Amino acid sequence: MYAKFHIKSGDRIKYHKCSSFWPGIKFAEPINKPFIGWIIGNGKKIDFWRDTWATSIPFREHIDLPNHLWKLCIAKVSDFINPDGWNFPTDISLVLLAMGINISSITCNQNSVDLRIWQPDIHGNFSLKNAFESTRTRLGTAWWWMYTWLQCLHPDLSGFAWKLMNRILPTDNLIQRKGIPLVSICNQCGLTAESAHHLFFECNVAKVLWSWVTSTFNIAAVDDNDS
Repeated sequence: MYAKFHIKSGDRIKYHKCSSFWPGIKFAEPINKPFIGWIIGNGKKIDFWRDTWATSIPFREHIDLPNHLWKLCIAKVSDFINPDGWNFPTDISLVLLAMGINISSITCNQNSVDLRIWQPDIHGNFSLKNAFESTRTRLGTAWWWMYTWLQCLHPDLSGFAWKLMNRILPTDNLIQRKGIPLVSICNQCGLTAESAHHLFFECNVAKVLWSWVTSTFNIAAVDDNDS
């Protein structure tokens, strides 16, 4: 898979190749890359410039070079490991120091193989569930959520309330909006087209029910502005 969509230098291909899953992988790769780490062994599997082995961002993204020069940057981490440990040229050591990387704090073992790990997991194991939880954008919890999923409510009722609050009840007007031709009429009053707003606030049947609820339970009256 990797070889199919990357050139020898490690960069992704720039031309189109027919694939049903590559567009999704290409989209997810930059999102997931900061969460990928390495337990460094002999360094033969790790791209020095393009993998996140020393920082959460690959060195390539720190350095501005033309693409034709990056094609020449094919070093592996193993190129800087000898039997005594790390062995960096002076210029690269200065670059690492300028980036705030203390290379002596990163261990390597020439007698073992490199192990790619998923850093958000305590055991370093990757799973789609963990990747989704680690990379998704979390929105604030809606005020009504705690009332929607109470254990005392039947799941069907909770599901109905969730659809209602998210404005996705399959009413006639919503179905029409999806491009499906449909003749619509309110089944309760038969006076106008069906919509969530009409069913809960404008329909004569709904108004009678709201009047009964507010008077019986002594709560504030509900009007159109509450929708």
